[in-house]
Amino acid sequence: MARPTLPPRQQTSTPSMKRIVVSFFIAVIAVVLLIFYYTLPRAVVTIETEPSNEVMEAVLNVSDPASANGILGIISQTELSQTKNFSASAAGEKEDKASGMVTLINNTNSGQSLIATTRLLSTQGILFRLQKTITVPAGGKVTAPVIADLAGEASAIPATKFTLPGLRASLREKIYAESSEPMRRAEKPGNKVTELDLEQAKKTLTDALVPQILSKLREQLPADKKTLTVAYTTETPKSESTVPAGTAKSNFDYTVTIKVTAVFYDSTTLREKALAKLQNDETLGRKILTLEEQSLAVSVGDLASDLKSATLKLKFLAQVTVTNLEMMFKKIDLLGRTPAEVKNYFSNMPGVKNVETKLSPFWVKSVPTLESHVILQTKQ
Repeated sequence: MARPTLPPRQQTSTPSMKRIVVSFFIAVIAVVLLIFYYTLPRAVVTIETEPSNEVMEAVLNVSDPASANGILGIISQTELSQTKNFSASAAGEKEDKASGMVTLINNTNSGQSLIATTRLLSTQGILFRLQKTITVPAGGKVTAPVIADLAGEASAIPATKFTLPGLRASLREKIYAESSEPMRRAEKPGNKVTELDLEQAKKTLTDALVPQILSKLREQLPADKKTLTVAYTTETPKSESTVPAGTAKSNFDYTVTIKVTAVFYDSTTLREKALAKLQNDETLGRKILTLEEQSLAVSVGDLASDLKSATLKLKFLAQVTVTNLEMMFKKIDLLGRTPAEVKNYFSNMPGVKNVETKLSPFWVKSVPTLESHVILQTKQ
């Protein structure tokens, strides 16, 4: 009996090898397509720019003599103290009688003396009295305080004319009074010193002392430097009241010591140096076209302990234009956005008038996720 013969081994393996080869080529094609899918996409973002107003900042060194990168400036310092008496805040209640000021007019050739409590009758029939003795010169005028004779809101009358019933009838047309402001029931003085009273006292003294100190420092400048512009800082080494807040008193003394450090500089040189510094700063990606002179604000930055040098911080409004898109706008902020989202992203940016985004190939619907595949260009 003959043995059955088996088919050759290669006959059983050929179909499997074909499947492997086909699968391999499909995988290669898929990888190639995937590579193309991620490497072919491109986005060209065309930005139409226009001049815009922006707040610019710069820092300049000031010294005497001027440094290579700074400007000439004179730095000086002094302090001044002052004590003043203040009244406590009004208690919120009004005085019973209205009061105010009147101008007494004398159209005669002789001076007229009027004692305190002299009566003045308004055109409304409300009686007031002088609060102090005065003399109205011949052909002249005198201002004096008056107070209503009777209590009540009825005495709070508008500006009017007053006659003097105590004078002879022949003099009443020639000697009379007029008010330019309404009579008012003033608020009664307070009887307790508050935190707000102390704060307001400190502010009042500070506001008065700072101009005095600056004037004093300016007087010490050389004759040819007295017109320099000044920037300054203030300190308050001492600030105290004779009574603490909450004390039941109607008035108090407050003392303030103010130290002022002033930096005097030439404003024209300052502007020129600041503009030159900003124009030469290649990291800004924009160019200053014009400077709003009135917007320039200067403040004192760092001060050397020996007062030989300082820095000035500048802020001003300028009209600028974009010169380098790559510096002004970051591609990373655009990755993955649709054209509509890109347009919306730039919609509120100063200096951008319009934006167009072109994507390729046809299947690309958003900006690629690789910065190298994004091109920023200016509309020609």
